[in-house]
Amino acid sequence: MGRVKDLEILEEPTEDEEGIGIFEFSDRYSVFDYGEMPDEIEGKGKALCLMGAHNFKELEKEGIKTHFIELEEDNRMKFKLVNVFTDEKPEEYKNMMVPLEIIYRNYLGEGSSVFRRLDKGKVEPEDLGLDGYPEVNTELDPPIIDYSTKFEKFDRYFKNLDEVKEHTGFDDEMIDLIKKKAIDVNDFINEKAEELGWKHLDGKMEVALDRNGELMLADVLGTLDEDRFEYDGFKLSKQMLRNYYRGGKWHEKMEEAKEKDLPKEEWPEPPELPKKLVDFVSDMYKAAANAWTGEEHFDVKDLDTLIEEDYQQLKEEGLVE
Repeated sequence: MGRVKDLEILEEPTEDEEGIGIFEFSDRYSVFDYGEMPDEIEGKGKALCLMGAHNFKELEKEGIKTHFIELEEDNRMKFKLVNVFTDEKPEEYKNMMVPLEIIYRNYLGEGSSVFRRLDKGKVEPEDLGLDGYPEVNTELDPPIIDYSTKFEKFDRYFKNLDEVKEHTGFDDEMIDLIKKKAIDVNDFINEKAEELGWKHLDGKMEVALDRNGELMLADVLGTLDEDRFEYDGFKLSKQMLRNYYRGGKWHEKMEEAKEKDLPKEEWPEPPELPKKLVDFVSDMYKAAANAWTGEEHFDVKDLDTLIEEDYQQLKEEGLVE
């Protein structure tokens, strides 16, 4: 069971053959590495699954291999299951998850981790393909392709590609191929977002090697949880949930607990969200899925109406910024 989706194994992968798994997307959500938060967002799992499946189908049409097989139900995605190696490198690089999260950044918001890393000297502009210190909310051309660990307690960014190669054991050719896949996926999401009048700020993806050692897209991508979008300045992602907690007492205590490296059972419990905010975010996920897939999966107001009416009401009540 994951933070926001559960895994059902139909066929275990072997050393040489892929297995079959099913992701069941739940209505849970997670922020700040806490894990499952106290509220559920009704319809969120179905919305994310439909968006993710739509993206995989469209990318497959463009010749980009993915682990997607089919939708079993609106919130259940069947996919090719591969092995996971966490402690040591495998003898052969095939039929396995690549231990990376690949992040594509088209804009850097004010609170972006990139600024913190630059300010602390953990990375230099040239490591990120930048000519100098970037400006806030300025479009990046080309976008930054960033890399962090996977399967560790907390995500850890790599300073440069040499560290990525050391971590994965991959050569230059494979790293270049992963970067190209990230650029292709980012371009696909950018174009789709632009058609809808959305701005694609950033996102993340994962990749795996199939039984022949060929790259394929894995997990899920291009949803409101994996990526951040804006629509006429409205934050179209789970960023709204982060913002509700950010700077509050619970968030401050959470950051202190992480700094002290306290075990999770000693982390402070988060308060519940206001019901009106939960209901709005639920409708936002549903309306976004309708717009992204071009199909009316949910009986809900469109995004324009939601923002003009419901979101403004939340602002007047002080529940959102």
